[in-house]
Amino acid sequence: MVGQVTRYTLMLLRAYLRDRSALFFSVVLPLMFMLIFGALNFGAFGHVSVGVDDEAQNADSARFTTILQGVATFSIRTGAVADEKASLLKGDRDLVIVIPKDFRLAPTPAGLAATAPALTVYANAGRAQQASVGQAILAQVIDQLTFAVNRTSPIVAMRVESVNARELRYVDFLVPGILAMTIMQLGISGVAFGLVAAKQRGVLRRIMATPFPPRRFLAAQVVERLILAVVQTLILLGVAVLVFKVQVVGSLPELLAVTILGSVVFLCLGFALAGWATTENQVAPLTQIVTLPQLFLSGVFFATDAVPAVVRPLTNLLPLTFLADALREISTSGATLWDVRGAVLGLLVWSAIGFALAVRLFRFETG
Repeated sequence: MVGQVTRYTLMLLRAYLRDRSALFFSVVLPLMFMLIFGALNFGAFGHVSVGVDDEAQNADSARFTTILQGVATFSIRTGAVADEKASLLKGDRDLVIVIPKDFRLAPTPAGLAATAPALTVYANAGRAQQASVGQAILAQVIDQLTFAVNRTSPIVAMRVESVNARELRYVDFLVPGILAMTIMQLGISGVAFGLVAAKQRGVLRRIMATPFPPRRFLAAQVVERLILAVVQTLILLGVAVLVFKVQVVGSLPELLAVTILGSVVFLCLGFALAGWATTENQVAPLTQIVTLPQLFLSGVFFATDAVPAVVRPLTNLLPLTFLADALREISTSGATLWDVRGAVLGLLVWSAIGFALAVRLFRFETG
């Protein structure tokens, strides 16, 4: 059995390497996305990402937070200081502001500025430009509040602490997303289009009439796609390292393990779509319905924080979101498989769902 599967897998790989259109869509197109988006550098300075921990939880602190949210340059996220500092260390925040429990917007007696409540501001030293701009805007907000309330001594003080955090460039964010996109397209579009075309031409029916068991045919298909997924991942990472000086912080074997798991998820979904569609005209819209929303909602090109809050709970459950998040955490933050166990669990659940759908829907013949 192993020998038959191996020989057929090698045959499929040779056929794949001779197919110029398949090579273009699975290798050249993802490279073009990475090179174009990486060169455009959409992640260059445009806003300051600010985390806010409101320990006061009073009317004045709520008003102050609302004022900060109204600053166009600020992208505000609220949460506990430990979580926000963790995001700062990963490069996801430029500033973290801690509003103290004694916070108030009240006049301070002249000469007693030291009694004013003090904001603790953690600044990302790895993103010095954004951190400096954020501190300047924050100081301006405090000055405006002081003039409106007191006109003399500052009503709020600011204590800044520099944190040596990782500088996360846009291309560092982009590359894991491109990897996830490539794995999805290889698993869904590659499998679905290829198998539906084979069904229409009667290839699968003829295979069933040969001594070659159908399960070995399917096993060879899966092994071929897993090999291609690993090879494509290594190619894309190699180009990213050479062209954009991207540094993979985490373990490459663990990154490839997530790649294989993600490939299994989308291979199962690809087999399910190949079973659902009976013609090539049907498979095109079906694959687009499954893949296009994930491309824009799952954090491939931009962070999922930009997704409207009303759809974010659904976005967080998409298989591409789990895959992109796991690849990005390992690549940019040095996370281990245990650290991304939530995303891994999500991929395992989707693997079970996809497998059940594939078993239910896939057939070797049309109709």
